Amino acid sequence: MVTITVHEDCGNAPKKLFLKDFLVAAVSNDSAFVARNTTDDIRWNLVGGRCISGKQDVLTELRRSRSDEVAELIIKTIVTHGYNGAADGFLKFKDGKTVAFCDVYQFRASTNNAPIKAITTYAIALA
Repeated sequence: MVTITVHEDCGNAPKKLFLKDFLVAAVSNDSAFVARNTTDDIRWNLVGGRCISGKQDVLTELRRSRSDEVAELIIKTIVTHGYNGAADGFLKFKDGKTVAFCDVYQFRASTNNAPIKAITTYAIALA
């Protein structure tokens, strides 16, 4: 089970709540939630690594990289505006490693229920 810590200011708007739920789903291996809320042609750019295209490949990478090994998700900030959003925080892994991350999201539309069509992830291992 993943421990979730979210700073209070991360939930006062529909898109902020959506991104919080998306991050929780990603680390909790809730592939059904992720699949429902992403476009078929989603792109996930792991800066300094690789770019993954297509819903199935993104789901596979999420399962591989963030599933059973994550012990805690700490979300510090979520910002949204129109077609874009961003979230930053920390992933703490069961082996003691901590990764600071910032995800930048692009939505298909500016509406509150628009699916995610692109994610750019900046991640730095801290320990």
